[in-house]
Amino acid sequence: MSDTNAALIAFVGVLAGGYLNNFLAEDFRRFRDGQALAGALAGELKSHATAIPILQSTLQSTADAIRKPDTRITMQEFAPPTSPVFDSGVVKLGLLGPALAEEVAFVYEQIRAFRLGLQRISKHHPEMERETVAQVLEFCLTLITTAQERGTKLIADLQRYANEGYWRTRPWVWWTRNLG
Repeated sequence: MSDTNAALIAFVGVLAGGYLNNFLAEDFRRFRDGQALAGALAGELKSHATAIPILQSTLQSTADAIRKPDTRITMQEFAPPTSPVFDSGVVKLGLLGPALAEEVAFVYEQIRAFRLGLQRISKHHPEMERETVAQVLEFCLTLITTAQERGTKLIADLQRYANEGYWRTRPWVWWTRNLG
């Protein structure tokens, strides 16, 4: 009987150890995937941010100039550029946690709306009223400014997340250290 109990205890121990090891391995893999996504998104947003001061200046001066009756603008139609890291990683935003995922979605939606506004002007400006063109340009300016303001903090938050250690981020580690 004691041999059976010992074998049963050993078997349960192996099962429990395997389950715990599997849980930790999956949790660690998801954590590392989230770190990589955070780092890549931070890099992509930093890249986008380099053009914002030039865009802000150009949008404002173009909106001011279009209101003058003697000014004509011509633009070639263009397709909005993409954000390849965001586009490919959007299904994994949950790895960043709810707060970071919300901010990422917000900032990228501001960027997308800005791009669509500029595409609309580039395509339809010849038949649009001058004041409408100026208003759309000012709306684009608002969008890109909001993206810059929220994006600056987001980049720092993403970089912090990308550089965090695994053991510091796990609530169950606190529980085992303080209650166990």
